[in-house]
Amino acid sequence: MNLYKGVIVENSLNDRKILDEVRIVKKYKDENWVLYEIEIMEDNIKDLQKYINDGPWYIHLWRENNDKVYVVFKDNIFKIKYSDKSTWGKAIDYGKKMGIPEKQLDFLIN
Repeated sequence: MNLYKGVIVENSLNDRKILDEVRIVKKYKDENWVLYEIEIMEDNIKDLQKYINDGPWYIHLWRENNDKVYVVFKDNIFKIKYSDKSTWGKAIDYGKKMGIPEKQLDFLIN
């Protein structure tokens, strides 16, 4: 099984119960947001969808030393290749339709 990392914005959640079901690596505040660095098994990524609020929210997840990134919206999941921006188009277009500014659809990994 593959372990993925990601960041969840507390405001993006319709139910904080998901925080009990993932491993929280770090909790921190950034301006007005409370953020959680998490780890989750690849098989459980789809479960995140039911916890995302309606509106302009997403969670993206990545693996160490791997190029595959999951971009999880409430109603859709995209798999992109981080090093190949041509694979990002559908996820960016979907996010923009939801009202997310393009500059926030950068899918940063660390």
